[in-house]
Amino acid sequence: MIRHILFWKYTDTVKAEHKEAEALAFLQKSVATMVGHIDGLRCAEINTNTAGGEYDLVFYSELRDADALQAFQNHPLHIAHRERCKALVTDRLCGDMEAD
Repeated sequence: MIRHILFWKYTDTVKAEHKEAEALAFLQKSVATMVGHIDGLRCAEINTNTAGGEYDLVFYSELRDADALQAFQNHPLHIAHRERCKALVTDRLCGDMEAD
C-alpha cells in the first residue's frame, strides 16, 4: 500500500476574502468525487492542518500500490479535481510512503 500525503496553503485570495471554510467545503466535495471511482484508490480525504505551521491543509490518501498511484495521477477524475482546486490552493508539499 502507498500512503500519498500532501500539504497545501490557501491562496492569498482565499485568505484575503476570509473564504477558508467555503474553500475547504468545496475541496472536500471535490475529493469525494474520486473516492470509489478510481481503481486502486482505497481512501482519500482533505481537512485543516491542525498541527499549525505554514500549511493550511492536509490531503491524505491510500492507494493499493505504486502502479495505482501512477494511474491515480493521470486519471481524468484526479485531473478534473486539480483543475477545480488550483485557484484555491498553492505551495504543494508531497510525500509518498510504502506501508503494510
